[in-house]
Amino acid sequence: MRKYFKSFIALLCAAVFALPIFAACGKDDDNKGDDGKGDDVEAVDYAGQLQLDLTTNTKKQEVKVKNYIDGDTTHFTPIQSDLTGYTPSDFAATDGVIKARYIAIDTPESTGDIEKWGKTASKFTRSKLETAEKIIVESDSTRWDIDSTGERYVLWIWYIPEGKTEFRNLNVEILQEGYAWGSSTAQNRYGEIASAALNQARHLELHVFAPANVVDENYYEGDAKPVTLKQLRYHIEDYTDIKVRFSGVVATLMSSGSWITAYVEDYDEADGHSYGMAVFLQTGAGSVMDVFQVGNVVNVVGVCTYYAIGDTYQVSGVKASSMRPGPDHSRVEGTDEAKYVELTAKELTKGTITGEFETDDGIDRVTIPCGEAFMSTSVSMKNLKVVDVYTTPDGDNKGAISLTCRQDNGDGTTTEIIVRTTVLHDENKQLVTEDIFVGKTINVKGIVDKYNNEYNDSPYQIKVNIFSNIEILP
Repeated sequence: MRKYFKSFIALLCAAVFALPIFAACGKDDDNKGDDGKGDDVEAVDYAGQLQLDLTTNTKKQEVKVKNYIDGDTTHFTPIQSDLTGYTPSDFAATDGVIKARYIAIDTPESTGDIEKWGKTASKFTRSKLETAEKIIVESDSTRWDIDSTGERYVLWIWYIPEGKTEFRNLNVEILQEGYAWGSSTAQNRYGEIASAALNQARHLELHVFAPANVVDENYYEGDAKPVTLKQLRYHIEDYTDIKVRFSGVVATLMSSGSWITAYVEDYDEADGHSYGMAVFLQTGAGSVMDVFQVGNVVNVVGVCTYYAIGDTYQVSGVKASSMRPGPDHSRVEGTDEAKYVELTAKELTKGTITGEFETDDGIDRVTIPCGEAFMSTSVSMKNLKVVDVYTTPDGDNKGAISLTCRQDNGDGTTTEIIVRTTVLHDENKQLVTEDIFVGKTINVKGIVDKYNNEYNDSPYQIKVNIFSNIEILP
């Protein structure tokens, strides 16, 4: 969208005369079109027109980003500065973290089920904040207002763009760019200008107000259900036998007979770790294998199924085309690398973990075993004492090694974990045998897997397919 920056007086005139002001009372009301795109009008920069007044009686706090969540939610950490006071007690209820829900806007979902324009809105918000010179959050009243969840502050977000000196209002900017519907937009201190920005975006048919045939490059149309890997892991039974679409980096590939398993994971910044999924691929499927190379960020389309033998879930039926990829084809989006986030044996085999999902109605919390949350995800584990070794004597996995290990919990107790290898070869292409591990202490990097038998304390284990991912300590 072209922007024509006017003088302050001209902008005020545009706000009052050029566009109608409507009360925006929620997604349903605000998503109703007016008279369409209509005239070829010059766009007003309402976000630049609005000025931050540090002398008002609203609460204000300079912050830095702690976690990017989605288009209308960001977690901040308060910082001391000359611009604003620093009162940690104000945020004691949330352990010093300012979980900001942006006033007046409602962007499409991008943290659970993914809606069209959701990822694009989230990327837009992040692009503004991660290069900002300064960020200030402001309340709408004389206190820090918390929403119905009791955990999120409803706030205006101000930032100084890189290389600039004046603050811009991000809430209004998101509205004027059409990345959000309104949410009680007129019912706040900046309601008039926020509503004007909303109506301009609607009038220009930007993004969420665009015709249905307008393409969002971060959202693929088709019959697959867009979902995040986090959502998939915590609500896996809801997606069984359903075609899904998700994005993640290919952490590693493991082969078994005529099949190759690609382990695809997505790092969740708020949680500080990744969520993964096993994707089954048939050997020899050229275009598919070109897509699923280690380090590729892949948009995956396939059917989520339950694999009874392994008591796990996988995605299968993936397709790809190097010539004319369709909406149900997996494709490469970029490059990245696996995180191998460190866990303890006790956390993985005995712990639980709670996932939080931002919704319009509040925060949805789901608690599952830690091993299920990390299934098919890259992890690392340190100081594992090898207490038993077993080598598979025959079959397709002849030469694969199982290492029974124990890790000190730091309280006088230990936790047992199995490290299962594929058939490994060293840097000289020599077969790795069990004798080099006997009685040793190791650090490992691998993929969380599951193996049920009567001898294991826990079904969760770490599977390693690269010899260099096992460090034998002196």
